[in-house]
Formats: sequence, structure tokens, C-alpha cells
Amino acid sequence: MKFIFQLAILLVVAVACTPGVTPPIASEISTSTYTPGRIVWHDLASPDPQVSANFYKAVFDWDAIPYGDGDKKVWIFKKGNIPVGLMAYYKTENNTGEWIGAISVQDVEYATSEAKNQGAKILKKPMPVENRGMISFIQDPQGAHVSFIKLSNGDPEIKPAGIGTFLGQELWSNDPQKSGEFYTTVVGYTKSTTKDGNIDYTVLKYDDRNCAGMLQNPSAGVRSHWVPYIRVADVNTTVEKAKNAGAKVLISPNADIRNGSVALLLDPTGAPLAVQVYNP
Repeated sequence: MKFIFQLAILLVVAVACTPGVTPPIASEISTSTYTPGRIVWHDLASPDPQVSANFYKAVFDWDAIPYGDGDKKVWIFKKGNIPVGLMAYYKTENNTGEWIGAISVQDVEYATSEAKNQGAKILKKPMPVENRGMISFIQDPQGAHVSFIKLSNGDPEIKPAGIGTFLGQELWSNDPQKSGEFYTTVVGYTKSTTKDGNIDYTVLKYDDRNCAGMLQNPSAGVRSHWVPYIRVADVNTTVEKAKNAGAKVLISPNADIRNGSVALLLDPTGAPLAVQVYNP
């Protein structure tokens, strides 16, 4: 269970700079306001976009809309008419995929510089991306991959996640204390830690707004990961669909874990994701 992430992920950005290639993401999801600290967008780096497209269609009814041609091709996942993520082809040493969440920040260049000062690796320096905004990609000191973004026209509206869309993200860290210090310094989060069963669970906040969760990585020998959550109507039905579509189930629904409302999966390319029933 290794998720070795190579710099080829930067194809996500590189192809997105070609005129006429990028989809109009910012104009479709942005509002007139910014909400720093929120994870406002998701990129999927896939070693096999067709396999990924088939999986997310079968499990979540997402359509993969292509833009561009050849090695400049990218895809936008849409749930109905709602853009939910971008996918680009990449190839790594062990051929696995990964979802990369984008944290809204007030100044991408400042956040990226501060991240480097705090020990992060800069995978891609801040750069403007047509129809998106300013974006950078980093690997935090504990090994987790994330991006910083300032969308062109403002962040998406704050509203409850619909079924089959992203509910939130959790940082599964090999050292939550150090990860907490890193993100409070770089992003400006505050932390609130409680118990989730027997697990210490930290909520990362910005201006008293809950932005993400953090917990000790339960997988020994695996680097830290940001794990995306997708809201589903029935977790057991979704797990069966995912298995039939080629996913591996790492954590099955269990009454001892959030009352059986959640499961952890690896999609067919090895990208980790969680699915959860959420009824606010």
C-alpha cells in the first residue's frame, strides 16, 4: 500500500496552461467572496483516466468531460451540471492514483514560501492557471500532498454537500502534532481536539469555521495522506458498487466507527477515498 507521488503529477498544471485546453472551472464554481482555509477544489492524478472515469461513473454517476487532445487532455468530473473535480493523466513508479485537495489561501505565493520555510517540498511553484487562478502544489513535512489555490473569481458557495459530491477531507498524519503546527503556521488554522471513540480527532478551523479533520494515520508504513470524503445515501450499497467496479475496501462499515456510516476505499488506480452517510 504505497502511494509514491512523482513530479509527473504536475501535468495537472502544465497542460492546464495551454490556451483552449482548460475548462472554465472558476466561472462555474466561483462566487464573489473568498473563504480562506476551506478545501475548495479537488484534482485526481490518474495513471489510467479511462479506468478512473469508468469507476467514478459506476459508483457516483460522475461524467468525465474531456478538454484538449493527446498529452494535453484533461477531464472535468461533473455530477449532473456541477463540476466536482479535475482529472489528468500521470504515471508514477508504482502506477497509483491520488486525489489532491486545494486549500483556499489569501496569497498563494506567501503560503508556498512559508510552507517551504516550515520544511515542505515545493512540487510546483505558484503559477497562474487559465480559468482557475493561482495555484501551487506541495508535499508537507509529513509526506502529504496538497495544493494552495486562489480561484480567479472567489470560492464556491458554502452549502451542504449533495449526494455524490465531496463532503470534506481529513489529514491522516504520521505525526498529528507536527502536522498541526505546520498547517496552523502556513494556512492560519486553529485546532480543536476531541475524542472520536478512542481516537484523538482534531478539527482544523479558520475564523471559527470547520475546514478539515486530522487524526493519527492508522496505516503503518504509509506516508501521511489527505483523504477525501464523498457523501453517499447508503454506505453499504456504495461499497458494493465500488467493489464491483474494481475498488479495494480497506475499512468496511463498522458499528464501532461512526455508527457504521463510513468506509475507506482504494479506487482501481490505488487512490484512497472515504465514503460516508451524512445527515445534518
